[in-house]
Amino acid sequence: MKSPALDGASATARLDRVPRDGDPPYAWVMLPLAILMQLGTSPGQTFGVSLFNEPMRDSLGLSHTELTGAYMLASALAAVPLMWIGRRMDRVGLRRVSLVLVAVVAAACFVISRVNGIVGLTLAFFLLRAFGQGGLSMASGNTLGMWFSRRLGLASGIAGIGAACGVAVTPFVYNSLIEYFGWRDAYTVIGGVLLVLLLPLMVLTYRNNIDAMAEAAAPAHATRPKGGVSFTLREAVRTPAYWTATACAALTGLLCTAIFFNLDPMLTRNGLTSGHAAAVFPWVASAMALMQLNGGMLADRLPLRVLMAVAMALLGGGVLVMGEGTTPLVVYAGGVMLGAGQGLMAVTGNTLWPRYFGRRELGSIRSSVWTVTVAACSVGPFIMGLTLDLTGTYEPSLWVFVALAAVTSAATFVWGGPPEVAEAPQPCTSAALAAG
Repeated sequence: MKSPALDGASATARLDRVPRDGDPPYAWVMLPLAILMQLGTSPGQTFGVSLFNEPMRDSLGLSHTELTGAYMLASALAAVPLMWIGRRMDRVGLRRVSLVLVAVVAAACFVISRVNGIVGLTLAFFLLRAFGQGGLSMASGNTLGMWFSRRLGLASGIAGIGAACGVAVTPFVYNSLIEYFGWRDAYTVIGGVLLVLLLPLMVLTYRNNIDAMAEAAAPAHATRPKGGVSFTLREAVRTPAYWTATACAALTGLLCTAIFFNLDPMLTRNGLTSGHAAAVFPWVASAMALMQLNGGMLADRLPLRVLMAVAMALLGGGVLVMGEGTTPLVVYAGGVMLGAGQGLMAVTGNTLWPRYFGRRELGSIRSSVWTVTVAACSVGPFIMGLTLDLTGTYEPSLWVFVALAAVTSAATFVWGGPPEVAEAPQPCTSAALAAG
């Protein structure tokens, strides 16, 4: 009897059969889909939410403390369901989970467009952050890890260009929607685009990689394409590489969220204007795009620990230059450094997890990292706000961030290499697993 698990994969099953050292041809169909999934997270990203802050605050009658407090609480709570989401990816496949995540993000846009108080706003922020910025971002990255092996670095770099374009273009699109429709209907339009365009496209084209799912279902220490092993989450957390890479991911989220959320008041305190703050983002996005494309090719050729260490150094330098800058040129230079570090870390991170730890529990491993990262994102803006209230300046928090980046860069260079394997890998047998 024909396995029902194969029915949904019949259209692409032939495309999954590739030489051992290559990538399935259908991977290049999944690449633009992964980019669109990442763009679909923008309603829950800080650069997207920040444009709605002032009109929402005025409409709901909230103070600055209430608005930022709701965002911080929602972002912290958003870390809670990510481990569960990651386990579902491992157990039922990325396709089903990704479709649900897009639907939930669309629903969250409809929810936030109808909120009338701080409780509803906190709930909507939680949905956007947990299932958009957290879950859907993780699904986009895992999609690349499941479909690419030999050209994973290049694919991650190309996907990073798409993300950088989102950072550069989305704020202008959202601002236009807010000016034309108002903030409530703007969120309704965004949710409608996700529900009417992105979700049906994914239903028609998104497929699970049969061979990758076979590896995920195989016993521990099954071989993977590059000859390494597939780790369980329990095995991964016992390696220095896991903790150094997690620290890099979390610190990247903390630094970038803190700086971008407080960018306007930080620059105005240094004698610049809100216009200068808005002009920073194209510089950041351009540096992200350039570094992710080149970083993707470097990730296929250089040790990942070196690239992560460089990324941390760039982030620390960008924070210092941008925070201390008193002229537009210096601030833009800091934005370039920050964008370059963020871009290099993004492409390196997408490449590292499947290459270091395999695909067997990729969802669980990456969700554990995302849990820490999302929690760190909620702390960064609070640290800067607290130092401003206590000292009247952002400078203490900036130097704390620079010190953390320096220590993490050094630790990554020393301990961020591929994990060692205690026992020899065993052969992996292919299984007929689903695309649905």
